[in-house]
Amino acid sequence: MQIIEVNRDNAEILFGYWSEIGKSIPYFYRTTYKSFLKSLFDDTFEGMTIFKNNNIFVATEDGQAKGFIQYGIPTFHFTEAGKITNDIKIGVIRNLYYEESRTDIGRALLDLSLNFYKENTIKDIYAFYHAMGMSCNGNHGKLHEKFNYVGKLLCEEGFEIEHENIYYICDMKEKKLEYPNNSYIRVSELDDNRQKFILYDENNDALGSAEIKYIDNLTGSIEKDIIYLVWIGIDKKIKGKGLGTEFLNHIIQYCLKKGYRYLHTDTALNNKTAQKFYIRNGFIDSGITRSYLKKRNS
Repeated sequence: MQIIEVNRDNAEILFGYWSEIGKSIPYFYRTTYKSFLKSLFDDTFEGMTIFKNNNIFVATEDGQAKGFIQYGIPTFHFTEAGKITNDIKIGVIRNLYYEESRTDIGRALLDLSLNFYKENTIKDIYAFYHAMGMSCNGNHGKLHEKFNYVGKLLCEEGFEIEHENIYYICDMKEKKLEYPNNSYIRVSELDDNRQKFILYDENNDALGSAEIKYIDNLTGSIEKDIIYLVWIGIDKKIKGKGLGTEFLNHIIQYCLKKGYRYLHTDTALNNKTAQKFYIRNGFIDSGITRSYLKKRNS
């Protein structure tokens, strides 16, 4: 086994590995090499550079990638109230992947990051930080359950599960679209790859709001295939009247007219209300995703 630091000149070996491991993961979207490089080295989140310190290493054997890790110190963090703060001193393991039978590779790569954080006196270490995922993955940073063995290794090194989500996919062409409440939507201008929707009733009163993200703009793909539903919400006063489904139907119709077919989204594992809504509206459970946190003693 040889461990090599990855830069722009040798990242192609990593791109092939990334594409291969992502074939069974719903949010490892097909991406161009150019978009992959941008996500790896120059990624941003809502206009902010993600990492001020970015380390990437690949483990190889006979010239073939067998695993890799990406870790560093980010430029921002989220408070418990969900606000962005730049007053931080945390570490983030953004990616850690290897073959299930090669725990030796996983441990060697993980040790690189843990030693780095020890040298830099970083107290709290996050792994698979949700909002800091690769932009070519729609910034979905959590670890899919198909890589549970990676999560097991993290837990053996003192990490704990921080958050769990369920990832959903809807084939919009299979969705039956109905509008019994005579509602309609207004669509915002495209802003930073996102678009917002407002739902109105026939009296022009606002009933809810939603936001989508265009995945092909992040992957460089020429195929209009996937839209990501960032969030959807209805006024609490009118819940239970079918307006959530009607709002979703409006959004789906809008996306279908633009040539897209699949609507992706995710929600917290403990959000049973949202889960029932998505299942009821034709979304398929595509697996649990997890983030992790290792807290050091003060």
